[in-house]
Amino acid sequence: MAAAADDTPRDHLTGGAPAEPSRTTGEHLPVPTATGGIPTITGAIPVLEDPADQARAHLPTEEQLAGTRGKVTAMVIVVLTTLSAIGPLATDMYIPAFPQVASELGTTASMMQLTLTAFFMGTAGGQIVAGPLSDRLGRRGPLLIGITLCLLASIGCMLAPSAELLMIMRVLQGIGGGFGMVLGRAVLIDMTDGPELFRIMNVMQGVGGVAPIVAPLLGGLILLVGQWREIFAVIAVMSLLSLIGVLFLIPESLPVERRHSGGFRTFLSNCRTLLGRRIFVAYLLVNAFSAFALMAYVSASSFVVQEMLGYSSTTYSISFAINSMGMMALSLLSAYLTRTIHPRRLIRVGLIVVSLASFALLIGSLFLDTPAWIVFPAFFLTVAPQGMIFGNGGALASDQAREFAGTGSAMLGLGFSFAASIAAPLVGLAGTHSSLPMAIAMVAGSLISVFFFVLAGRGSGADDGRLPGQA
Repeated sequence: MAAAADDTPRDHLTGGAPAEPSRTTGEHLPVPTATGGIPTITGAIPVLEDPADQARAHLPTEEQLAGTRGKVTAMVIVVLTTLSAIGPLATDMYIPAFPQVASELGTTASMMQLTLTAFFMGTAGGQIVAGPLSDRLGRRGPLLIGITLCLLASIGCMLAPSAELLMIMRVLQGIGGGFGMVLGRAVLIDMTDGPELFRIMNVMQGVGGVAPIVAPLLGGLILLVGQWREIFAVIAVMSLLSLIGVLFLIPESLPVERRHSGGFRTFLSNCRTLLGRRIFVAYLLVNAFSAFALMAYVSASSFVVQEMLGYSSTTYSISFAINSMGMMALSLLSAYLTRTIHPRRLIRVGLIVVSLASFALLIGSLFLDTPAWIVFPAFFLTVAPQGMIFGNGGALASDQAREFAGTGSAMLGLGFSFAASIAAPLVGLAGTHSSLPMAIAMVAGSLISVFFFVLAGRGSGADDGRLPGQA
């Protein structure tokens, strides 16, 4: 077995004092899903976990919280949860329609996958800007701007006459969705704390985990009775309902006396510090290149299943949902197993299974004309084990960034977005009638992840079975 990292907290993270036990069970991490429920920058906004930000930001007083806790009604939770779900829905509802959109707009598979890249880049940019902007100006104004942008961009996607305009609208839709994802959580953190905060956050994360499972099924149902443009009409309606909800139900949650302007500068400074930590960077890249392999599947699988194998959009949607459920199930199982098994061992198992499944798909693409009896099992065995990789990799990376927890979480999310942005267009280079680019990308992503996994363990102590934080 390869040497494993001693992932116990480092003295430089605690000033030489004994480190408190690390939380690596994944209990505070979003459930991984097929389009990236790994910890994102939303976990860092507002970035109050970082001491440098605590010096500028002013946490709500008990008196302020007492005045806002009662305002977090069931309808407010519904609005905030909808904001957190728009991003996954805007991605996964649309994927079953790829072949139909490409045919109607007269474009290529690569251009269709660029619309995924555009959305992920927009989401990443929106999340980076929204947090510091709202720290300075308050939550309500930027939130209304973001939702309005998402609404208008969704209408633009619905009416787009060309792939180029669709791609532009997807960037804007992603920016607006990124604002909603960040600020919905920030509003909740401003308005409540303690058990109520964790209860509501669990609800939001649960919906975030279910949304990518339901979304392709919903997209497939829409395609049974309508066209791809109706998918964006549904997203526009969701955005409109969210806008109305914010207008009438969500107050300004960040009073003037608690606003500050140092968030983005602090974020960049913390990023530079974390990039100098080898183990943090290694685990970040384990997750990023696993995401690269996963997004190769996400962006090309609809063409493989529908165009090459001849199955319907409904069949593809069901397959996509099953794979997502497998990923969620293994994520939950992994969270349970980390009570007694070191996270590195679970990551190792996940990487081995993903690598073997990717190689099987490559062999099927090269020599067997991509048969369904290889494609469907390989897709499942590539997607589901990511539930053992993303949460544990993110936790072990975060364990190396304990005093920069928010920034570390943000960098993990940005790594996912960047990897997804690169993978999506590459797999469409050979058009809609070859699975080879997808298979090559999946093999490359899994092997590079294995390389950085080994690098994370080299020279850091033996894997003696200790859990992080144990003496």
